[in-house]
Amino acid sequence: MLSAFLLVEVESFAPATQKCSGISSSLQMAGMGMGATATRKKKGGKKAQSGKKFDVAKAVLKSEKVYDKMNREAAKAFDANDDEIEFITAEYIVAARIKPADLKKVNVPGAASVSDWVPIAQLCLKRHVDEPGFDTHIRDCERIQTAVSHYCRELSYVATLGASIFKSIPRNNIEYSAEPIDSFHKFVYEDVIEGKNQDESNDNTISKADARTVLGLEEGCNDASEIKSAYRKLSFKLHPDRFAGKNRSEEEIKQASEDFGKVKLSYESLSSGVSSKNLSWYESLGGRSRTDFTKLKLKSLEEAKNIFTEEKYESAVAGLSIETVMTFVTRNQAASR
Repeated sequence: MLSAFLLVEVESFAPATQKCSGISSSLQMAGMGMGATATRKKKGGKKAQSGKKFDVAKAVLKSEKVYDKMNREAAKAFDANDDEIEFITAEYIVAARIKPADLKKVNVPGAASVSDWVPIAQLCLKRHVDEPGFDTHIRDCERIQTAVSHYCRELSYVATLGASIFKSIPRNNIEYSAEPIDSFHKFVYEDVIEGKNQDESNDNTISKADARTVLGLEEGCNDASEIKSAYRKLSFKLHPDRFAGKNRSEEEIKQASEDFGKVKLSYESLSSGVSSKNLSWYESLGGRSRTDFTKLKLKSLEEAKNIFTEEKYESAVAGLSIETVMTFVTRNQAASR
C-alpha cells in the first residue's frame, strides 16, 4: 500500500504543510537537465559565455524549494488570528496524457500506458484574500491555465521522472489537466491508491478481456447498456450488505467481498470511453459529483511568462512520487490489452 495523501482543504486556511506525501521529497535527477549553461574558450585563454540554456532539473529543484516555502508561510497563517491573514494558498493536482488524437500518430511502444490521465505533479498558487477565488469554477480559471503553461517544461520533466515513457513522447503531443487537491483526494486517491474495493489479486488493474470474463460478457463487447446491466446484476448479488445478519463463514464473506471488488474494477475498466459523455476512466471517477476536474488549453510559454512577470504570481510545482505515478501508468497499460 502506498503512503496516503493528507487532505488539504482548498480555501479553508488549512496549513499547506499538509501537502501530499506522494510528492518526492528529493528530486535526485538534479544536474541532468535539458541543457546546462555552455561556455567556450576564446583565443588567449579567456572564456566567453556562448548562451544560457534552460536547465530544467535546476528549475525543478528551485520550484520545490519555493513550494516548501509557501507551505511554511501558509502554516504560519493558519496559526495566526483570522484578522491577520493576508494570503490564501491553494493546491492542485496536475495530470498529463498523450492527446487522444495523437495516440495512433505517435509510434511509440507503450504509449497506451499514458493514453489516460496520469497525475504527475502538484501546483501551488497564492493569492491575496481580497482577490477573487481561483479554485472555484476551475474551467474558467485563467491563473491555473497560465501557471501550468508557465511550468510546461518543469511539468514535462517531472513527468519523465515519474514514468520514463514520457521521455519518448514529444511535448506537443501531451495535454494537461488540473483539479483542486481535495477533489483529487476524495474522488481519485481514496479509490485508486488507498484501494477502496480493491481487488488484491490484480493490484487494482485488470485487462478489458479479463473484465468481460468477470462480468460474463461476450468477447469484444463494448455496449454500454450491456456492461452496465451485467455490473448491476453481479454487484447486487455480491454486495456486502446482503450478508448482514446471515449465517455465513468469515471465509465466505471475505471471498464475496473480493468478488465484489473485482466486479467493480471490471465495470470501471470497461466503462472507460463508452459513457455518454465519452469520458475516460480517470475522468469518470467520482461521477457527477466530481465537478472541478478540467482539461487545460495551454498558452504559449512566452505569453505565460509575460503574464507572470507583469502580475508577479507566486506559485510553484513539485513532482509526485514514482509510486503514485506508476500506479496509473500500470493501470492504463493493463486496461489497453
